[in-house]
Amino acid sequence: MTRLLLCGVYKPYGVQDDTGEALCTMELLNNQVTREQGIHSPRSSNPSFGLYLLAENLNLPVTVLDFPSWEEFTREIDTGGYTHVGISFIVPNVLKARRMAEYIRTAAPRAKILIGGHGTAVPHIEELIDCDEICHGEGVVWLRQYFGEETDRPIVHPVVQSAVNSYVYGAPLHGKAGILIPGVGCENSCRFCSTSHKFDRKYTPFLATGEEVFEACRKAEQELGVDDFGVMDENFCKDPVRARELLAEMERNGKAYSFSIFSSAETLAALGIDFLVRLGVNFIWIGVESKANLFEKTRGIDLHRLIAELQDHGISVLASSILFLEHHDKKTIHEDIDWALSLRSDFSQFMELGPTPGTQLYRDYEEAGKLLADIPWPKKHGQDEIWFRHPEFTLPESARYLKDAFVRKYEEQGPGVLAMAHTAVKGYLSLRAEIEEREKKGLVWDPGTLRYVEGQAPARDPFMRLRLECVKKTALLFRPALGTMMRYSPNEQAETKCRRVMGLYREAFGPMSLTDRLKAVAVRVCALRESRRIRKEGGVMRQPPTRRVVYPEREAAALRPERREARIA
Repeated sequence: MTRLLLCGVYKPYGVQDDTGEALCTMELLNNQVTREQGIHSPRSSNPSFGLYLLAENLNLPVTVLDFPSWEEFTREIDTGGYTHVGISFIVPNVLKARRMAEYIRTAAPRAKILIGGHGTAVPHIEELIDCDEICHGEGVVWLRQYFGEETDRPIVHPVVQSAVNSYVYGAPLHGKAGILIPGVGCENSCRFCSTSHKFDRKYTPFLATGEEVFEACRKAEQELGVDDFGVMDENFCKDPVRARELLAEMERNGKAYSFSIFSSAETLAALGIDFLVRLGVNFIWIGVESKANLFEKTRGIDLHRLIAELQDHGISVLASSILFLEHHDKKTIHEDIDWALSLRSDFSQFMELGPTPGTQLYRDYEEAGKLLADIPWPKKHGQDEIWFRHPEFTLPESARYLKDAFVRKYEEQGPGVLAMAHTAVKGYLSLRAEIEEREKKGLVWDPGTLRYVEGQAPARDPFMRLRLECVKKTALLFRPALGTMMRYSPNEQAETKCRRVMGLYREAFGPMSLTDRLKAVAVRVCALRESRRIRKEGGVMRQPPTRRVVYPEREAAALRPERREARIA
């Protein structure tokens, strides 16, 4: 009988060894998207959603092994009796994937080895990793075809909890959330983007309509008790019809779900702030890239105005920039860093331009002879030194410029979590005032224009009252941590901002409740322990617990399996 094991690469992550790099802290979206903020850095380990999606949509026994240690992985191979093993990995993890394949060949020589993920774009990957099959593009259809199953039956969206361990100051501050992947790929076709090129510059929807997205949310709410979702879609609102349908379904059913999304500036500008707030967007990751507006997605957009407007309405922003672009020299790179910081986003991510295999950028640089052949794959992650010849920067300089950009963000604008608290409480106050003003004037929501228009008479907006409660809940998550933010502030400027934010919280919600005061004490205790741990271990990294989920044999794809899940700390 066919038995399939699906797994990601083994931990520990973000450590310096034969197969990994200390600064590669984004393995499998693990642990961080920003740097140099010490104890203030939020830490989360998101499950490898793609593995669960694949397992959910196959009619055969599947086990998902997520975040295993080497010992846990080898034990699974030794005892599992698998006929097939699938390994998903990114480019910096090529050597880890190779070691895993080598062990499978020795310990389970009859097992077929399947590899997938962005790492399969590495040139001559079949020579680096001893495998039987390589999955290119979207995996569900590929695996169904490989195992002789019906390829065009509907895709079942799995129920998966986001951030299996989420910490701020060593304390699990954030509430539970679910993960949504409405689709894969991106149509924007940015020259440097692995995702765009992996999926042939196309978008493949798993949840094609707003109704399907809503039902996935409702199922997650029923099974996990969540109403907040991380949307792992390159540009979710790029399909405005689906986004409008989702809002309509939420309004019809009285469900004000909230969403953290990836999106492009041009998409956000086209939809407008009123729609985004009503939809329930509370966090947006925007690729701002460069002041030079080299990319279609940012061309003609006033990013300062856009980001400020989002934050004024309670939507936190992570602005991602690219350093060491072709036009960068010692002057222009400083100009771009200054510009990125001037956006005053809650978080800033700086990434090096990375010619990643499979992209047009990689092909261009390979043809021009710019790629450095002696850079090992684990170092090609965008947070250390560049791996190509840049006419203006040496490799050590690139690492220093990148680090300095993160340091400036922290020292000049304070901790990102403080910025998020500020955005949340400011958004609650402004939204409360806007709702009251619109109701007084009789303005009603027009789904056709995505604007508020004059109605017949003053009337309440029940859905936005629900939305206001969601914004309130988000804001209150941060309140018990404000004292700790003050205690560990990097400078007087950050302390002043913290006092100002505390004042806004008093204005919005009154004095702290006894429960919040007790939570605040608990956060301080956790922070003290966390600071000691950081000093002892030499960094803020946290290794996620192992997740093992068994999908038993299914008779029909329409039947959801009873899953057995084990977590190993």
